[in-house]
Parts: sequence; structure tokens; C-alpha cells
Amino acid sequence: MRFIALIGGNILALFLSSRYIDGVSITGGWQELVIVGLILSVFNFILKPILKLLLGPFILITFGLLLIVINIAVVWATDFFSGDLAISGLQSLLLTTLAVVVVNFIIHLFFRKK
Repeated sequence: MRFIALIGGNILALFLSSRYIDGVSITGGWQELVIVGLILSVFNFILKPILKLLLGPFILITFGLLLIVINIAVVWATDFFSGDLAISGLQSLLLTTLAVVVVNFIIHLFFRKK
């Protein structure tokens, strides 16, 4: 259930980003939005833990600030590998990353591991 909620949250964050942030657009309809959300979810579940593991000492040295860079890299990779998502500019990338992080944080609050 948590996995499905996180996928839905990523789709919601991308939808809100494309709707309200200048420089972020998703071409096509809701099918493309779902595909881009699935790509982001796969990167969050596979790429992000690998980056955290490899960069663990640097995350500790920077007191966790490198996690922001990792999140930005995941959103950028989604933009790079998806033909339907277009993020132009660093500000748009940062705001989209912030939207994804906030939505995922809220979902993690509701679906905590026990």
C-alpha cells in the first residue's frame, strides 16, 4: 500500500509542478503523467538508495545537505530519461524537487514502517 501511495504522490507532485511552476511541462495527457511518475518512482526506489550508499560519508560530512543534491539528481535523471517531462532552468528543477520531497515526506508520515 505504501508503494502505491508513493507512486501516486510522485504523480501528484509532478502534476502540481507542471501546473504551477514555470518551466516545467509534461507533454501529452494523464497517461504520460503516469509514465513519468512511474519513472520517477523507479529512480527513487533504485537510484536514490545506491547514491546514498555510495555517498554516505559525504552525506555525514555535509550534515545531510548532500541529500538535497541527490534528490535534485533523481529529478534531473527523470527529466533526462523521460521524453514527456521538460524542466527548463535550475529554479524550476529546484522547485520541482522541493515539491516531490514535500509530497513524499507527507506520505512517509502517514505510512510509517512499524
